[in-house]
Amino acid sequence: MESLLQLLEATLASPWLYALILAAVAVDVLLPLVPGETMVITAGAFVATGQVDPVLLVISAAAGALIGDLAAHHVGRAAGPLARSARRSKIADGLYRWAEAGLEQRAAGIIMAGRFIPGGRTATAITSGLLRYPRRRFLLWAALAGIAWSLYSAGIGMLGGAAFHERPLVGVAVGIGVALLVGGGAELLRARRAARSRTGAGATAGEGVVPAPQDAAAPAPAAEPGGGSQSAPAQGICVP
Repeated sequence: MESLLQLLEATLASPWLYALILAAVAVDVLLPLVPGETMVITAGAFVATGQVDPVLLVISAAAGALIGDLAAHHVGRAAGPLARSARRSKIADGLYRWAEAGLEQRAAGIIMAGRFIPGGRTATAITSGLLRYPRRRFLLWAALAGIAWSLYSAGIGMLGGAAFHERPLVGVAVGIGVALLVGGGAELLRARRAARSRTGAGATAGEGVVPAPQDAAAPAPAAEPGGGSQSAPAQGICVP
């Protein structure tokens, strides 16, 4: 991560900056350890110094996001067993369950939201491939999500850089902090909603259980008039 940020600083005034950002954001989808979002925020903070073109920054970040999402989508289509093995982790399994439920109910919203949740973009893209979600629809929503995310990430960096024009590195730190707060808040909200849905499903299942009816006691024989009961004569015996 540190070496990538140093490379970013070395290419701030070079056209290679945008190729570097595109590649880092694309790889970030499959390898979340690559600091794609951090690099976009960092470059955005230097827009105020005139070293970075904001339009090219947004375009390169959005293109990298779309390329990475499509690659992860096809990984899900081709490597089902490998992707399922990754679900052995409790955190990963929770993200994949969230993505599965969302894609079945509200695909557009879940693809858009997944782009802003740490690990959500990977889970959403791979799960969409596992579920054979239509490629054209995924391409549409992934493109819109990538544009929104690139504007958001570059915008945070630009705001931080403008607020700390003389000290752009402070703006970088502020922008990264804001991104972490937003991403952490989104993940916390997702986890709470998932917990509520599981609790509600359990309560509904409990209410649906009906206890088995107990055998009703056999009614007592009706008493004959005049008191006492008289049993019926046995068969084969004549009563005079």
